[in-house]
Amino acid sequence: MKQTILHIGLEKTGTTSIQYLLSQNRSRLLESSILVSNTTNAGNNFHLAIASYSKFRADGLTKQLGITNQQQLDAFRNKKLQSLKQEIAAAKPERVILSSEHFQSRLLTVEDISLLKTSLESIGLGNFKVLLYLRDPLKIVMSHHGMAIKKGVHVTDAFYRPEHPRISHIIDNKKTLQNWQTVFGREAIDARIYAESQPAEALLSDFLGACEISKQQIDMSKQEVRNVNLSAAALRALNQVNATSDRVRVLAEDRWLFNQLEKRHPGKGLTPTTATIELFDERFKADHKQISTEWFGGKEQLFAVKWAASESIDEVEEAAVAKDIEELIAAAMRKHRLSGLMKLPRRLAKRLLGR
Repeated sequence: MKQTILHIGLEKTGTTSIQYLLSQNRSRLLESSILVSNTTNAGNNFHLAIASYSKFRADGLTKQLGITNQQQLDAFRNKKLQSLKQEIAAAKPERVILSSEHFQSRLLTVEDISLLKTSLESIGLGNFKVLLYLRDPLKIVMSHHGMAIKKGVHVTDAFYRPEHPRISHIIDNKKTLQNWQTVFGREAIDARIYAESQPAEALLSDFLGACEISKQQIDMSKQEVRNVNLSAAALRALNQVNATSDRVRVLAEDRWLFNQLEKRHPGKGLTPTTATIELFDERFKADHKQISTEWFGGKEQLFAVKWAASESIDEVEEAAVAKDIEELIAAAMRKHRLSGLMKLPRRLAKRLLGR
């Protein structure tokens, strides 16, 4: 039976880099009888994750896909499975790789995960390997919230609690392992630790090794440039904008603003307070000790995390950063409006411009 590798994340463990490398090398991998699926959304196969909701629920991804009820979800599932079945039949691969961090972050119950497994089995897949990278929960939270701020979310103090609904389902490593083991069995789970501060190539090499793909089978030069962290001052300024305006959210799909921010205000991102570090340590200490014992041979420290000292706050510098960011957002808004006008009939656009 074909081997099926399910790469399930976690979020903020280099999934975008992995998926980019796989998608850019799809043709080369097919020459080695390895199929990287395109029909369940090229790169990030999140369509398959949504198709595995055991019950319809409204969220950002179902909204994006235009799914509004159970009947539409069932139809979407059937369509995606048939497309994947046809893709496999045409390629006749010995191995299939399906990758999406949303397998872990969206399939929240044993019922969801079971539906994924039975759906794949119904189209002839099996011999499963579930590959995932575990990461320190607070590292995921700080990265997640930094990106959320860049996308226009106003992040408050409540976001930095382990139970916050934006992140609680992503960072519970113990529950993730339990749920996926319940469905696929312990022998199918390949759990690894995401190494902090490693170069991108080290992660990619580890992933390829886990998938038994040699570097001769792939072009390692086809790597995506990672998102650049912003300075803490820039993120604080953006967060203040987000508290009173939706301008950053409106511009989130426009890479121009992202590129300018990353070019002019790079940094190490947000740093948690001592109280937040202690809160997360207390919440996950016992879980991580159990994971270490059961999955990693009693490794003394599951996650080797070192937090950099918080950037000192210079009020003059903070004000200068805030001013520059306001100017960048204003420029991006002008570009955004002009782009919208360019899509209108010429006569209407001239009228709106007062010409």
